[in-house]
Amino acid sequence: MPRVKVREAELELDVDQIVEIVRQLPPDEREIVRRAVQPLPWEKRLEALLARVWRRVDHFPLTEEEIDAEVERARSAIYAESRR
Repeated sequence: MPRVKVREAELELDVDQIVEIVRQLPPDEREIVRRAVQPLPWEKRLEALLARVWRRVDHFPLTEEEIDAEVERARSAIYAESRR
C-alpha cells in the first residue's frame, strides 16, 4: 500500500481509497485532479491519436475505388432506410 505524506500527516492509502477521496471532491476540484494526473494536454493526445491513425492508413492503404464503393454502399443504405 502506498504511503503518502501531506503537510506532515502520513497516510497509507490503496487505489480504491484514493478514488473514493477524489469522488468526494466538488466537480471543479475533481477536474483539477484529472488534469494533474493526465500526462498530456488534449492537443498532444490528439496529435498522438492522429499519428496512430496515419500509421494504420500507411499500413493498410485504401484505393479510391474502395472508398467510392463504401460511400456508395452507405448512401444506398441511408436511401433505403429513408424510403421505409
